[in-house]
Amino acid sequence: MQQDEHRTIVDGVDFGSVFRFPSIFGAVASSMQPSRLIIGLLMVVVLLIGGNIWDTIAGPTVSPEGLSGGRYAGMEQNQRLVISKAASAFGGTDDQAQDTWTAAEAQRHLVRRWSKVVRSGDATAGDKEIYHTLYASLEEIRPLGVFEAAATWLNDAFLGIVASAVRFDPAGMGRGVVAIAWELPRALFNNGFHWFISIYGFVMLFVLGIGGGAIARMQAAQHARGTRMSAGDALVAAWRHWREVVLAVIAPAMVIVVLAIVLMIYGLVLLNIPVISMLGGILYGVALVVGLLIAVLAVGYSVCWPLLVPAVVVEHCDGGEAVQRSYAYLVSRPLHLLGYAAVAVVGLVLGFLVVRVVATTTLDLTADLVGTWTFGDVLRDAGASTGAAAPPPGLAWYEASAGWFVGLWETLLRDTMIGWFFSGFFSVSAMIYLLMRRACDGQDTREIWWPGLIPGTLVPEDDGG
Repeated sequence: MQQDEHRTIVDGVDFGSVFRFPSIFGAVASSMQPSRLIIGLLMVVVLLIGGNIWDTIAGPTVSPEGLSGGRYAGMEQNQRLVISKAASAFGGTDDQAQDTWTAAEAQRHLVRRWSKVVRSGDATAGDKEIYHTLYASLEEIRPLGVFEAAATWLNDAFLGIVASAVRFDPAGMGRGVVAIAWELPRALFNNGFHWFISIYGFVMLFVLGIGGGAIARMQAAQHARGTRMSAGDALVAAWRHWREVVLAVIAPAMVIVVLAIVLMIYGLVLLNIPVISMLGGILYGVALVVGLLIAVLAVGYSVCWPLLVPAVVVEHCDGGEAVQRSYAYLVSRPLHLLGYAAVAVVGLVLGFLVVRVVATTTLDLTADLVGTWTFGDVLRDAGASTGAAAPPPGLAWYEASAGWFVGLWETLLRDTMIGWFFSGFFSVSAMIYLLMRRACDGQDTREIWWPGLIPGTLVPEDDGG
């Protein structure tokens, strides 16, 4: 029996138009452009300033164990023992108020006592080890500000995602994403940090919307026309859309919050009052429907969030249309979105590893070379290590000032590394949006809105009149 012969002809095939996911890796590479890194750094600086202001005003309100330990309820007996050891070290103290000291106050006292020991010339290697051990012990029992605790949670979860990606552990990566997108907001809410979620959450979304919109616009413009926008032009373009961006990123969350409040009121009114509680039980099916709606909206919001900002700046559309487009793309091509998201995670992890290696090498290499002929403790804490080291005692004011500026410059470099992640995330998000639009609407990825076109369309304004 003759067998049919099948041939696949590949000559002349434009693989770039068939396999488009490599453009996501191209977005990761483009995200390292200096103009985008500048915007990413500005985003980090604004968020850090806002978070530190919050923690300064609100004070330490989180357990030393972090958000998983709940709200700070005061020093326990074992923690008081650590403070007592620090108070009695190196000659003790006459301060009778040490029983009410915080960990930070005990740290300041420990540094002062150790400085006197060093100046007297009686310090030994064993004393130095005790000093560093006590300082680290005090750091472990120090209560945290809510912003500091949330930032620590984010850092640990993200590093867990990176480590899981290196081990080719998809389940671990998924747990990291869930820890950021679901468990962190839940921990903040359950611990009663509602004002922080509302106020700082709005500031964060606003900063991410403006900065992310600028980066997404830069990526779209470069992909469409090969145009490299400056950081200033991109920020101006994003600022023009701030209302649309804020509406796009906040509206779904507000709907979820309103529905959640409805369910809480339902439980308060219909399940706590005698007799009426029977009606609450009868209507619990309605509550389940509302809960299902919340779950669908929450999952959809978590998945579609990266598409919302690019939708506004690419299409020049309003916030409602951006939400509609993003949810429609998710429903229409969920597997496409899942595949692009997987490629994006791989690209971002690889990009982060590259940026981290470069930043770490820069910090250590500079500290080692500059410190070769530097005497004293000015560069003692310089380098890639980010641990809470005990401050060196006995520094002159000019040495302390020099060390502070060294730390400032190193912090800017580390913040630039974090800013790169913002740059990479929104650059990749813009490409995913363009690819999803092509998959769902058949529109070429290089067709985006430009001044002179009707907002939300590619129709010239003169023709639209």
